[in-house]
Amino acid sequence: MSLNDALARLDAALAEALRPHLDTGGHIWLAYSGGVDSELMALCLARWAKHHPSHGISLIHVHHGLSAYADQWAAHCRAQAQQHALPLEVLHVSLKQGPRVSVEASAREARYRAFAERMKAGDLLLTAHHLDDQAESFLLALKRGSGPLGLSGMAPIQPFAGGLQIRPWLGIRRREIEAAAATLSLSHIEDDSNRDPRFDRNFLRLDVLPMLNERWPGFSQAVARSAILCAEQQQLCDELAEQDLHRYRREDGALSASALLVLSDARRNNLVRYWLREQGARLPSQVQMGAMKALWLAREDAQPQLDWGTHTLRRFQDGIYLLAQQTATMPNEENINLEAPLTLANGERWNFELAEEGPRLLGPGCGQRVTVRYGLPGTLRLKPAGRSGSRPLKKLWQEYGVPPWQRGRVAMLCYDGEVVAALGHWIESHALCQTGQGWQPVAQKTEQ
Repeated sequence: MSLNDALARLDAALAEALRPHLDTGGHIWLAYSGGVDSELMALCLARWAKHHPSHGISLIHVHHGLSAYADQWAAHCRAQAQQHALPLEVLHVSLKQGPRVSVEASAREARYRAFAERMKAGDLLLTAHHLDDQAESFLLALKRGSGPLGLSGMAPIQPFAGGLQIRPWLGIRRREIEAAAATLSLSHIEDDSNRDPRFDRNFLRLDVLPMLNERWPGFSQAVARSAILCAEQQQLCDELAEQDLHRYRREDGALSASALLVLSDARRNNLVRYWLREQGARLPSQVQMGAMKALWLAREDAQPQLDWGTHTLRRFQDGIYLLAQQTATMPNEENINLEAPLTLANGERWNFELAEEGPRLLGPGCGQRVTVRYGLPGTLRLKPAGRSGSRPLKKLWQEYGVPPWQRGRVAMLCYDGEVVAALGHWIESHALCQTGQGWQPVAQKTEQ
């Protein structure tokens, strides 16, 4: 492969990514380790920049602090960036440590977190992944027992941090990149840790893939083709799951348990995985997927739950809900002013508007203290407007279909400690305005 070949592939990938906004595209960032592959891409990007002056371009070097040579590598990258006439940012990161923490995974997470924090919407992140990286990723996913999603490997273009991540060289072998860099006498970093076979990816790179490619020439290319086929199969699975999700997801975001029962096991599992992935939950193992059956097989009055990672699945009535672990504690009470927009401790936003029609509250009396309270006891008797008698709060929550884990977060509006409304659910009969102007609670959309 020549420099022109490498540059042509970069130009084609950027043209595809920038086609919707050729003149107004976001900033272009290159993940720049200083290794031979990113060094060659930096040179190509510098050449590309001369013909596309309207695009902002920067290199990012992540300083992991793992190697004794890390400072020297950062200095090398600064010198090379100056030679390429491209701005460089060196970002220092901290890694998770622990006996069961993979250094490889921790470094990757920290690196991509740093990239995401630096990028803005519409920006592009270039990475110099190549065909051998793709083969390594496929074999690692195979070791983990992954399905089509994991075996799809890396995509040439994919969403990332509000922009796109682009891998222009996924079809190029490592040896082609090294040969091109040698022809150009490119100065680059040799990371000493890349020779350590204790790391899984290094073991594949140093020992396994050379042997497989020697026995079966073209093995890495065949693996890359399999990854493409797996990606196509995953796309079909996602398209089917999207249709099923539209059909079986309730208005409150939960999956309908009774609807799941009519699906085959394979189709149900595909839908559940897609639904979890869409919400950012860690995908469950096969054992955890098997344990989930209890959620849709349970009686409607049962409330089974499954905890894993930072999420919980819970059943309530016909709904299966995904909950993230709550770290913030709720206050018992907070003072409010009906005349000002509210952002409450439960994250909800409310405006109280004066209106002469529709359900509305009587205003507080002179000197009355207006508060919102949370977590009121289930034995408290309340009487929503339109009811003939009062009922315990626990029974009302059941009637209104409020799941147990949400009840303590419902904002109960009070005048001098007396409940006048459960915001979003009902107004108490004694506080309902019958004639003239009253206060109408209006929920505001919260930013996601």
